[in-house]
Amino acid sequence: MSEITKVDGVDTHPDWSQVPDHARHVFLCTGPRCTQRGALQLWKTLRRHLLAHDRIETPGGVLLTRTHCQFPCNLGPIVTVYPERCWYGVHNRQEVQRLVEEHLLGGEVVEDLLIRGRT
Repeated sequence: MSEITKVDGVDTHPDWSQVPDHARHVFLCTGPRCTQRGALQLWKTLRRHLLAHDRIETPGGVLLTRTHCQFPCNLGPIVTVYPERCWYGVHNRQEVQRLVEEHLLGGEVVEDLLIRGRT
């Protein structure tokens, strides 16, 4: 497979060939049901809050990715955090800010936002 060096005649960024440094990978669903429940605004809040704290305060850095449907749609918008494998249902700005401050910065799982499996 050849390396992509130009897209539509524009030089590509060399980092496109590198896995970005990160300690956690955060996925936010922007599938149709989560979007209908406000996921795009929550995405903006998540990004802004992470950027406000910069990588220096975020131990090891956070790689943030939007996804399509992650399921379970009725509990969304859904945010998953790896490597901890935490599935969160976030419904407003305050919950997103808590997720950033408590889990991504503080390293503590936000228990009351977790989506629990069937028992």
